[in-house]
Amino acid sequence: MKNRTCTILIPVRMASSRLPNKPLKDIAGKPLLKWVIELAQNINFKASLIVLTEDKIIKDYVDSLGVECFLTDKLHKNGTARILEILDSLDSDFIINLQGDEPLVNPIDLNNLYEAIKSSDSDVASICHEVDNLEAEDPSNVKVVFDMNQYALYFSRSKIPYGAKTFYSHKGIYAFKRAALEKIKFLRSSFLANFEDLEQLQWLENNMSIKMLITKNKSIGVDTQADLIKAENALLSNNIKALICDIDGTLTNGLVWYGDKGEVFKSFNVKDGLAIRKLLSKGFKVGFISGRDSAPLRIRAKELGVEFVKFNQSDKKKGCLELLSEMKLGAKDVAYIGDDESDIPCCLLIPFSFAVNDSHQNLKKISRFHLNQKGGEGVINGFIENLNILSTNPKI
Repeated sequence: MKNRTCTILIPVRMASSRLPNKPLKDIAGKPLLKWVIELAQNINFKASLIVLTEDKIIKDYVDSLGVECFLTDKLHKNGTARILEILDSLDSDFIINLQGDEPLVNPIDLNNLYEAIKSSDSDVASICHEVDNLEAEDPSNVKVVFDMNQYALYFSRSKIPYGAKTFYSHKGIYAFKRAALEKIKFLRSSFLANFEDLEQLQWLENNMSIKMLITKNKSIGVDTQADLIKAENALLSNNIKALICDIDGTLTNGLVWYGDKGEVFKSFNVKDGLAIRKLLSKGFKVGFISGRDSAPLRIRAKELGVEFVKFNQSDKKKGCLELLSEMKLGAKDVAYIGDDESDIPCCLLIPFSFAVNDSHQNLKKISRFHLNQKGGEGVINGFIENLNILSTNPKI
């Protein structure tokens, strides 16, 4: 092989006990493994990319993407062991181990890991991010404590340190000096590593150093079907650039008043108006769609600066398709909020869909998310809150 300063290795296996065949599971429109490969291809430093697997089905898939792939032994306990098998085939000073089930890692974190392992005296560099008390309860969410210079002191599936209100969750993504991997080859067994089932404790017990980088980018490792859904929601939310919203029963409470001369009156929530202006100020596109048409609807859209409107739409799916065309966006780039059965075709078209709290039960069965707010009670703020919670990199 040619001399390579850095190689990114993605260990991946098909035989996951909790989520069989997970590398090729569809998530937000493409296989899980493809998301990981693409994020590794978005780094800003020069590195080679190799996938390591024990399964020919995965190798054939990776080969079809034009990415280098090695078949390794089926009996390896973890990704590090898989890397050690092919280490002699690499001529790299630094090796990054990127887990094949982490589709939400930010490429910026890989860049920072590479800079850290190059510029520090540490054997290994890794990343962590803050989690709250509830998240820290999960044993699969590995916690880390570190010293004043951010060198790891201990990793645990338990909540550490005792009495803390916030904790640091470790993500199993590592940057190694080559010499560190050569040392790991011959390390003796570790009581703590076996007890906690965490390989990095073996390294610490053998006096190896692990530099921890703190990131604000939360990643989700996909180990279960619930993880897959959570990660898919985050991937979808990260791509949302616009909102299409129903009017009657969503931005209003659904009531219509008529004056003595037959004029129509509707009630809009000021909080929704402020939230829509906030979306527009952040570069979001906002569209209104309604089965009705009236002066109040048009006045409200105009005063808020909403330029994408479709009123008197008996076929809301057709109206949504026209709005997507005018916005020059795809269905996966847009969110939808509705309240009634007439919104079902739009929620089937647009994956990132919301139903208001008092919406029709059939719509709730179709929509991906349910808002806490009823129609006319500030649903746009509820949408923004959900978008920021779901996204790994909130932007509103």
